[in-house]
Amino acid sequence: MALETLSAVLEIDDQPYEVCLNSKVLTWDKVALRHRSINRAKLTEIVAIKAGPTDKPSQSNNREFTVHSVKRKKGNKWRLYSETFVCPDAATRDKWIKRIQTSIETGPVRPQRIFVIVNPYGGKGKAPKIYQKKVAPLFELAGISTEVIETTHANHAWQLMLDIDFNDVDGIVCVGGDGTFAEVVNGLILRTQKDAGIDINDQGSKLIPPKLKIGIIPAGSTDVVVYDTTGYNDPVTSALQIILGETLGMDVCSVFHDNELIRYTVSFLGYGFFGDVVRESENYRWVGPKRYELAGAMQFMGNKSYHGEVKYVPNLDEGHSPMDQNPCGARCNICTRKKSMLDINTNQRSQQAEGGVGEIDLDETDHWNSIKGEYMYVNAALVSGMCDKSPTGVSPAAHLGNGCVDLIVVRKCSRLNYLRHLMRLSSSANHFDFNFVEVHRVKKFKFRPLTPDETSIPAYSATMDSLDLDSGLFRRSSGSYNLPRSTSTISSSSWNIDGEINRLPAIDVNVHCQLINVFARGIEQFEDKTSCNFCCKANKNNTVT
Repeated sequence: MALETLSAVLEIDDQPYEVCLNSKVLTWDKVALRHRSINRAKLTEIVAIKAGPTDKPSQSNNREFTVHSVKRKKGNKWRLYSETFVCPDAATRDKWIKRIQTSIETGPVRPQRIFVIVNPYGGKGKAPKIYQKKVAPLFELAGISTEVIETTHANHAWQLMLDIDFNDVDGIVCVGGDGTFAEVVNGLILRTQKDAGIDINDQGSKLIPPKLKIGIIPAGSTDVVVYDTTGYNDPVTSALQIILGETLGMDVCSVFHDNELIRYTVSFLGYGFFGDVVRESENYRWVGPKRYELAGAMQFMGNKSYHGEVKYVPNLDEGHSPMDQNPCGARCNICTRKKSMLDINTNQRSQQAEGGVGEIDLDETDHWNSIKGEYMYVNAALVSGMCDKSPTGVSPAAHLGNGCVDLIVVRKCSRLNYLRHLMRLSSSANHFDFNFVEVHRVKKFKFRPLTPDETSIPAYSATMDSLDLDSGLFRRSSGSYNLPRSTSTISSSSWNIDGEINRLPAIDVNVHCQLINVFARGIEQFEDKTSCNFCCKANKNNTVT
């Protein structure tokens, strides 16, 4: 039932304003202006409405009310904006408050009770202060009740998800970095599967999505998940999107070794260079977040490479690829379409189960491709991975909810060319534009380490005119060019899984489309992120209203 439009002349700073409220927006503009400049606040973006002025509620004359709403700043930053209106009398004030509050309550569902997990050790150790100073006051203003627990040891957040009672909770909010978020996701998914009787070690199991949404208040070292879901690394922006109940579906990967679940991952897997960096960085924890830069420099000087085989099932949807110039954003067309397909498949499975037919696999038949070689690294990106150290991320066109992971394979190359590749990765240049880099959008993949004898290294031939200097080839007396004999180590690397070390190199990885929901809107503005040679255009056709 649509609510009637409400309008009146109210005062703001002793000046008359024509104020109008319809089913979607609150507007106000100055009556005396010849050329009106209309101010507006969407009802879905009003955080709270309170009686009295915003700064001195004790001096209220019983005719005032204040609207607290979202105001967008440049670069995806959200801020709280407050405006105080003065009514002719208390009855008029109460009418406006009731009408606006009713409109908020009949809109999208917002969280009322939140379980907050604060990691006081992540990043620079500022999570408790960030929550108390910047986030808690906003939750209180919005009328959200909270229960706050600080973690005391590794995997504490994970264990909390397995143990606590969620019957009176609308969502989980973690204050920390990507590692804290990954712990919450792992614990919540495991809890959900356990309650549903799902065998987590069966790679063919259809996982049940958790009912609770997860919010992230950034307080870590890189905070790539926050960058990818809000577009800006900012606690206030994240808190406001949590308050409004903004929702995004995110893919999750399950990682197995010998048909046994290792963990779930929500952002990144890296073997070779990026696995070695995390493993080496453990020796320099006393340095703080700078330990990753130190470990990265040492691993680059070591110039290690590893032999292995990657098998993968390619994505057959030609509507999107890792080389797209259209990043994933708010109301992304690709992720929205995938969500619709997911809902249809879920309904069909439910109907089949009710009809006694049994579950039928509605997925496409898997067609596996295989590549062998000597690699500097093998990465798998569920999100773009953008952060302060990589403005566009490891895979700039990755989507949050397309049911795929971007597989990035960097073959053995010269140290100079590898340096050029890494420098592009840390800037806005296209780090895929080398002939030793392969990128595939896949539904699942497997990796196993090989010895040099098991790896077939292709030979190349070229004339001097066609020689690509990026290929690292060398000339023989016959005039042809071949790859040099491998000098890589036979030992295997470790996997970096969301920043955690996994020393089992042979893994199977499956993507679960939009398995979790997070409190976030998605990236709305791309102009500050796409002045590059990679994703230089934010295509308006890539979003839906």
